[in-house]
Amino acid sequence: MAICTTVQPPTNADLCDVNAHFGEINQLYFTRYGDSLTDWSSNAEWLGRLSNSVALPVSPTLAKIRTLFGIGSIAAPERTLIPISRRRTVAGVPKYTLTFNVEDTGDVNMAFVNLIPQAGQQYAAWFGTEERLFGGDAGVLMTLFADPIIPESIDELMKIQVTLSWTGAFPEVINNHLS
Repeated sequence: MAICTTVQPPTNADLCDVNAHFGEINQLYFTRYGDSLTDWSSNAEWLGRLSNSVALPVSPTLAKIRTLFGIGSIAAPERTLIPISRRRTVAGVPKYTLTFNVEDTGDVNMAFVNLIPQAGQQYAAWFGTEERLFGGDAGVLMTLFADPIIPESIDELMKIQVTLSWTGAFPEVINNHLS
């Protein structure tokens, strides 16, 4: 009988040093795919690239990185299990969905909604909580949809629901230096 290869990465289980982080994705950053950062842990590089108003330049000039604030979350990814011989299965590539609700429904953000194609738009994106930033130097290639949500209640805010989806691995993470 064959011996199967097993991956056994290191883990952490320290009763005295719980390395816990709070949720609530509250920052979304995106730009033209391919316009990577050189060092995503550099405050100076981010400050030089962040702008919500500079026009999209012609490539190879790097595009600015747009910012949205809101409240969002990511659930566990969808995984398709495909049956194969001998009662085994293989898993398809995980598909993640980030749902992000933007409270700023002013004219600029509502125009943004109308500029996103109905089929979605692909961007390199990063997202963050108060403590953590996700995405790596290149960001994650995500398809972005933006839809206005208008509630029935006068006690609820209108919002723009931004839905981002991607397939593959969960992105790199560092401590958030942008908060």
